[in-house]
Amino acid sequence: MFKGLKKFSILVSISMLAVACASESQSADPATTDTPSAEASDSQEATATTSAPAPESFPSAETLADGQPIAASFEGTGSADLGSLSVVADYSLTIASDNGPLKVSIVDRDGSRVVYERPTGLGAGRHQTGELTQGDVSISVEASDQVSWLIVVAGELAPTSDKSENATQAQPKTVTSTDGSGSGYNALYIGHSFGTPFAERIEEFANNSEIDGHSQSIVFRGGNANGNPEGLWNDEAARAEVQLILDQGETDLLIMICCPNDPRNPTSFWGIPKWIDYALAQNPETRFGLALPWLDSPKQYSDAESFSNNWDMLHERLWLPVIDNLRTRYPGTEFLDIPHGAAAVELRNRFEAGTLNDVSALVGSDGAAIFRDDQGHPDDILHDLGTLIWLGLIYDVDLSVYPAGDPGNRISRYETDLREIAQSIVNKERAR
Repeated sequence: MFKGLKKFSILVSISMLAVACASESQSADPATTDTPSAEASDSQEATATTSAPAPESFPSAETLADGQPIAASFEGTGSADLGSLSVVADYSLTIASDNGPLKVSIVDRDGSRVVYERPTGLGAGRHQTGELTQGDVSISVEASDQVSWLIVVAGELAPTSDKSENATQAQPKTVTSTDGSGSGYNALYIGHSFGTPFAERIEEFANNSEIDGHSQSIVFRGGNANGNPEGLWNDEAARAEVQLILDQGETDLLIMICCPNDPRNPTSFWGIPKWIDYALAQNPETRFGLALPWLDSPKQYSDAESFSNNWDMLHERLWLPVIDNLRTRYPGTEFLDIPHGAAAVELRNRFEAGTLNDVSALVGSDGAAIFRDDQGHPDDILHDLGTLIWLGLIYDVDLSVYPAGDPGNRISRYETDLREIAQSIVNKERAR
């Protein structure tokens, strides 16, 4: 299992994932945690401090750099994900540590690999890598909690202005007319059962929306612990399955789903950048969809208002900042928010207001409910509405027209105007 970041701060243009998800109590104020903080620096030099001072045997960062320009330096204890850097020239790492075990790995355009590893019990030491290739690089450390380290990146970072100018929000692929066709994504969904139903159905919806060439691969693991990005990365078989698909270099949309097992700890979101780094190394043009489902166990919420308020808090105050931070951390890479949980919120609001005539129960098993079980898996109407939201956010199509064919006929049989609901949710998201 991944060991969370220790206390340290990094003065560098890297945005850390600072978010907490809703728990059963659904407190509006996330728990206070000791977490990394990030701050932009005009010089783009990075320094770090830790709650425990480094051993006196550590030389300074300047000494370790040996006259080379310092792009960034990181100091800490134990395991850590140091985030991504954009280095504009070939660079090297110099690593000082007070003991082992210690392993330093990077992910860049040449793939993922270990650049330094030392065993337990050898005392203080230092190591300088050979010359590494310029570009976007992610650095991670695996170490015992008792091991302190200092890492210096000798090189030159891309200017901050370039990063901010290149930061972008994902735009859906566009279908320009009702009689024309658009090109589809080679999409991959990795996750659990609160997203799989829409991933399974989106291909049918796209094919009936005059979108050519949409393809959909799915790597599924049941349960949040197994199907969230962190669980999938830790599962060697699942990771290999996903990487085998990504290694082909043809995936141009990777969709992941919230949330980690310990969502109140910001560092528990480490799995998302792991997958981003790996996917970009195989195809730098990859876009990313980040799906936010509804809250599970819907019966635990006394009414629609409680269910809605807690989900809105999760989406607005917590999930959107994660996406914004990723856009800053990965300039030029496109991220798409897919809040299909809004479908469940809207349907429950209407059901309890007495205006949802298509269902007879909040939870049921005969296709006439919003959720088909107590855990909160989607019944038919939620399944269709959620997929409409996926279609509208992934592809710029007119949801009053698309999808046509069999899925369109099915949607038309609902008394509730699912097309209007989906378009409203999509429009709200696009306006952000």
